[in-house]
Amino acid sequence: MAQAITYVKDAERMITKAHLTRQGILVRFADDREGLIPLERLELGAEPRELKLPSPYLLEIHLEDGRREELPWDYVRAFVDLEYQARAQEEGRRGKRLLGERLKRLREEARLSQEALAARSGISRVTIARLEAGEQDPHYETLLALAQGLGLPLERLLVD
Repeated sequence: MAQAITYVKDAERMITKAHLTRQGILVRFADDREGLIPLERLELGAEPRELKLPSPYLLEIHLEDGRREELPWDYVRAFVDLEYQARAQEEGRRGKRLLGERLKRLREEARLSQEALAARSGISRVTIARLEAGEQDPHYETLLALAQGLGLPLERLLVD
């Protein structure tokens, strides 16, 4: 008998089950990764009364004192999957590097120096150099100003 395997996009981000135990909160993701979040690590300040999953990306903890704590999927994932944080950090570094390479290529295609782009965008040359080297996370406003300085739509700066 043939077995069908279904791939769910972003399964590592989707919380499918949360169950309150004496030791903590047992959580399962759509990619079958499962683990326990120890209650003492959450520092809730009150006993949990009920758990809810209003969406696959959010775990709500309703507390005895009436408060509600919301835990986003990535916070929960870090407890369940010890390698997740390292993978996420590596993806972030890769994204900064790719953005920097793209910014430099577009700047050079426009035949602009870092100084000229700085003058056209209002962003300092040092910031442009750090972004091109993949050493700095840009603010949204910085990306908009750089795209405008290059005379390009923002999408062109973000996507190849």
